[in-house]
Amino acid sequence: MAPTQLPTERFALYEHEHQQWLNALAFYSDQETYFESLLSRVCDTTADYEVVSRSGSFRQWFVGLRSQMAQLCELIEQEKVSSRQGMPNWQRRQEIDERHRRMRSGYQMLEQQFITVRQQFYAFITPYVQ
Repeated sequence: MAPTQLPTERFALYEHEHQQWLNALAFYSDQETYFESLLSRVCDTTADYEVVSRSGSFRQWFVGLRSQMAQLCELIEQEKVSSRQGMPNWQRRQEIDERHRRMRSGYQMLEQQFITVRQQFYAFITPYVQ
């Protein structure tokens, strides 16, 4: 089988999508930092055991979010490097397409998780922040 190159349009689409994901992950990271500071402020100003107790689950989620974001960023960077090296054959192109689909699925799950927990966090924290 003759070597083939990833079509320019597909490569451009992947690069564009990767950049969108990285921008969104940077936003999520900023939001997570804000949530953490807000949570710390509320916990420092209240002696309510339930608040302090529930804050632990949000902190665990923040740690998990950071870990997932770091893993996805690493995959995106690996994908960029392998894409720049060219596609030596058709099978390699299929691998890259499949890896990109898995990354897209992972990003979509992370995005949905972020939205859900953000809503839960705001519902939890709003009564304590004035």
